[in-house]
Amino acid sequence: MKSSNFLMLLMVAAFLSCGKESNKPVPVPGNSLTGKLAKVSFGSEIYDSLFYTQDGKLSKISVFFDQGGVFYKESFLFSYNANGKVDKVQIEQADEFRYTYVNGLLAAVSRYENGVKIGYKFYNYSLNGNKLESVEEYEKLTPGSVGFVYAARVDYNYHPDGNLKEEVKYQIDQFGQATKQESTLYEDYDQHVNVDQQFRNFLYMSGVQTMQHNPKKVTRKDATNGTEQVYNYQFNYTNKQTPAKRIMTANTGGPLGPEITYSYY
Repeated sequence: MKSSNFLMLLMVAAFLSCGKESNKPVPVPGNSLTGKLAKVSFGSEIYDSLFYTQDGKLSKISVFFDQGGVFYKESFLFSYNANGKVDKVQIEQADEFRYTYVNGLLAAVSRYENGVKIGYKFYNYSLNGNKLESVEEYEKLTPGSVGFVYAARVDYNYHPDGNLKEEVKYQIDQFGQATKQESTLYEDYDQHVNVDQQFRNFLYMSGVQTMQHNPKKVTRKDATNGTEQVYNYQFNYTNKQTPAKRIMTANTGGPLGPEITYSYY
């Protein structure tokens, strides 16, 4: 039997907790961190700051949201096992995510609330073990119920160059039957380094690489109502070939969202 799922974007609204900040912190550069991603800004109101240990491992991601001059903040703290892989991510004063590995590959991520396991995800790989094929999600029917039910699955397939081509999301019913909910197609990749995976979906995908480069066209289809949305991305790059800016546009060429800027140590 296959063995868990996703978190497509960093869900800022779901995780933000209130806490005033008098200044927006920006990580202080250090020689050992040269070139590492330091900050990602989503317009002028939301940004992520990334912090590292002395040996260059990601130690914290802090998410900030500026709402009318009041700063809301949520921090995610990383710890590592003896093999240098992510062992746990703790949402400050909130849930905890624990990681399990088999033969060096992420096999499961379990989510805990007040020390109680409330759900988990299993990870399945290709026969040669180098590509994630699917993630299965298990959750409790009710907070006090015993055991978990198979609730959702995400399937992944790839372009010949190894970059993610499509992810397909399914809901699983009580009889184990899968119903397609949504598919996302990734196309027109550049040849520059992808840094988004470091801060997007990190709670469930830390250390799992599905994109080496950056897709410039993303098509999302809702399988329940048949609607389709195409997102086009324009990038500017640093002299080290990493993204400096990303602009999302509609098919007509007009802006569709805030400009994203990337800062590095």
